[in-house]
Amino acid sequence: MVDTLLGPGGPPNKRPVNVHELLEYVVRIVEAENEKHVTIRREYDPGLPAIDLDRDQMIQAFLNLLRNAFAALDGQGTLTLRSRAATNYTIGDIRHRVIASIEIEDDGPGIPPDMQDSVFYPLVTSRPEGTGLGLPAAQELLSRHDGLIEFDSRPGRTVFYVRIPLTQTGVNEEG
Repeated sequence: MVDTLLGPGGPPNKRPVNVHELLEYVVRIVEAENEKHVTIRREYDPGLPAIDLDRDQMIQAFLNLLRNAFAALDGQGTLTLRSRAATNYTIGDIRHRVIASIEIEDDGPGIPPDMQDSVFYPLVTSRPEGTGLGLPAAQELLSRHDGLIEFDSRPGRTVFYVRIPLTQTGVNEEG
């Protein structure tokens, strides 16, 4: 259970990665795991540069997020993958000039309101087959990259926002 929570171990082994290629790789895995067909829309920013990431850790994080979206859709609906650059974004107490924002949106039933404050806690799940480890592991893997995951959810629209600094050194808010 601890290995699952922590995901691929150790500090990130960062190399320049095309995040769109990474997302497409993860989509192929999740599609192969699911017999049901989900419509996938892509709204990628072609100008997004390569990002220094640990490929294995980010594959695990995106796998967890996409598996959740597929499970929420239960074989019907649309999954939208979106990327864009955002400027002057604060993560923790660090303001970054530019970040990559990767959005995973589904049009499923949404996260129940009583669970929204705790979805990133271990063992919290609304699915009988769920472990409650996917989102905490994904959040941990993103934090190793100085990033974070945020979400917005209501019935018919849930979006998970993966925020990753394009440079791993930010500008402190106070400076």
